[in-house]
Amino acid sequence: MTTHVLAADIGATSMRASLVEVDSGELLARAQVPTRPEAGFERATERLADLLEHIVEHTGLRPAAAGVSTAGPLDPTTGTYQYPPNLPGWHGQAMKPALVGRLGIPVEVGHDATLAALGETRYGARAGARDLVYVTVSTGIGAGIIAGGRAVTGSRGGAGEVGHVIVNPGGRACGAGCAGCLEGQSSGSALAAVGSERLGRELRAEEVFALAQEGDATARAVVLEAIEFLGAGLAGLLATLDPAAVILGGGVARGIGAAWWRELLTAVGRYALPRYEGEPPIELTVLGDDASLLGAALWATGAAEASRA
Repeated sequence: MTTHVLAADIGATSMRASLVEVDSGELLARAQVPTRPEAGFERATERLADLLEHIVEHTGLRPAAAGVSTAGPLDPTTGTYQYPPNLPGWHGQAMKPALVGRLGIPVEVGHDATLAALGETRYGARAGARDLVYVTVSTGIGAGIIAGGRAVTGSRGGAGEVGHVIVNPGGRACGAGCAGCLEGQSSGSALAAVGSERLGRELRAEEVFALAQEGDATARAVVLEAIEFLGAGLAGLLATLDPAAVILGGGVARGIGAAWWRELLTAVGRYALPRYEGEPPIELTVLGDDASLLGAALWATGAAEASRA
């Protein structure tokens, strides 16, 4: 029997939702609203519930469960946020109880990169891989780890926060205050901040990329510097986890993939172990932003099946 599951993804900028046909991975409907974390946690929860209810009404199908992928860190059992740097004011809060009450179905909440990694192992170019890392390079940077076919969440749900690994001691700090971490050097927030500072005007990360491609020397230097630190971070992941591949997703990853992929692989090669000489297994996701939605659907389906066993 075909299983339909609601899936949502909460990012710092927007909240997206869909109804997923789990067997095929088809997304039957889509909707999106701004996250606006500064407007308060309760209001964001209400808007997400409204969004999910709209999907159900639009499709006319009864979902078996709902899965929510979100920027973290958070406890994967309760869905309680733990000082999320890109969702200010949400620490100690959990959407799961309110969503269960509104939707009347089981709801599971997980870290966005972890669920994206899960989605990749079922629907992506590396479907069937049992050891895989997914790294989202967007407003922030985080990783999802699949080892031996199982999602690695850590003792308190904090596994995969690779954005806070130090790659430039004493360098720019991220929103959580980690000086010199990967997120502080290579995220979309970092590109925007460094580009704005060096070019003397307010810029978004995509504008820095555009200027670099147009030949602006300062913008190009900003992009290449971010790529260099990202390469070092990815080489560290290869050495630590030895995955079949590291899959990259997120807006900054797409920007690099559009024009700077060779530079990234070269940077990874500078820092990687000799066993990765040649072409390191770094790949751009073929699922795009749907990876986290698909993973959220799988996460919810697995939990629902386990509860019935």
